[in-house]
Amino acid sequence: MAVRFLPLLLLFSVATAAPKNPRKSPKFWKEVDATIDRGVAWLLTQQKTNGRWASYEDKRGAIYELGMQSLCLLTCVKGGVPLDHPKMRKGFRALESIYKVQKNNLQTYEVGVMLMLLEAQAVKQHRRFDGKKDKKKRQVTPDDKIRAKELAVWLQLKQKPQGFWRYPSNGMDLSNTQYAALGLWSAHRMGITIDKGVVRRMMEETLRRQQDKNVSKVPFYVDPERVLKRKPGERGSSTYIPARGWRYHPPEKIKRNGKTITAYYPYSGSMTTAGVAVLAIGRDILGDQDHWNTKRQDAKVRRAMWEGLAWIQQNWDIEDNPGHRGNWIFYWLYGLERCGMLCGTDYIGLRDWYVEGAQRLIEDQREDGSWPKNPRQKVPESQDEKWQSDQVDTCFAILFLSRSTPQIKTPAPTITGGK
Repeated sequence: MAVRFLPLLLLFSVATAAPKNPRKSPKFWKEVDATIDRGVAWLLTQQKTNGRWASYEDKRGAIYELGMQSLCLLTCVKGGVPLDHPKMRKGFRALESIYKVQKNNLQTYEVGVMLMLLEAQAVKQHRRFDGKKDKKKRQVTPDDKIRAKELAVWLQLKQKPQGFWRYPSNGMDLSNTQYAALGLWSAHRMGITIDKGVVRRMMEETLRRQQDKNVSKVPFYVDPERVLKRKPGERGSSTYIPARGWRYHPPEKIKRNGKTITAYYPYSGSMTTAGVAVLAIGRDILGDQDHWNTKRQDAKVRRAMWEGLAWIQQNWDIEDNPGHRGNWIFYWLYGLERCGMLCGTDYIGLRDWYVEGAQRLIEDQREDGSWPKNPRQKVPESQDEKWQSDQVDTCFAILFLSRSTPQIKTPAPTITGGK
């Protein structure tokens, strides 16, 4: 199942010696732990006396109540809050109340996050930074499994014929699709059977949408740590791979101020991590024995994933969402965590994605434990104000720091020299 890239073998040199790796520093991990604790403590202060967290508000009233409640609870679980904590018990009761009211008006994002929460609750997964695996066995209650199956069936029924998802109405996009994939993956990990035809269509459409023709190539590093340890001037060999990203949606006709215009969505960091995540999740659900996932097909999938990582490497920016400046910055950071964990890599290019992201979040955390909306963006504010939320951004920051996404070791492509 090897992917073979055959570009010209190139020479490179590393001009500076590698700094000491913070991952090996107990002080660094203690600082990460303390930052997560402050963030979770702030998030718990935002919970109302009835157990609910505030949802978005617009002309329709309160929206995404179920999604916000699920996201905050998921963050607390991943951040290490015990399930029997009084605020957690109250939060889960509130979640059940919200679900009973809204179960006939569900949204893709909300269902995906709620499934992630059900899995996290069942596994009782608390953060560990010692490199050891949690030995606690998976404990899925009958009630959790019934609810997970109910939500997974809903997601599968809402898939568009082309393979993607939407809110669920009005077209389809990669962002909703990512959360549908995450939800289905959580259900799969809880023992729920997922229709593999749904997964195949999702993966095929994701592959079709990685269609950036104006690509350049970046070095592919098989062993980044070895490269970083080279002495100044020491030479080594590398090969280059195409950098190809994803965008939210292909160009589409929309109506604005009574006129029909063509909306162009950029290739971006947040959407490229989504594309990589969808393919990684699909590979895991299908498994090695699926008739669609042949050696040749799996090679194509893994190549697309690593070319997505190459796009992130080429456009690296830990301070803003690359390709879509000023928009969804913490969403991009959480996507970066997911991308790194699903690919089982500590490095994207020569960048230690976790260390750089963690250092940025540690520095930007407010004294009260929360994170500001977009403290480092490089362009004037452009994200729709109704979606601005310190609460959501704080959740995304904690989910990054706690390395909340289960890890998959996706094999890297086999690199060979020559033309």
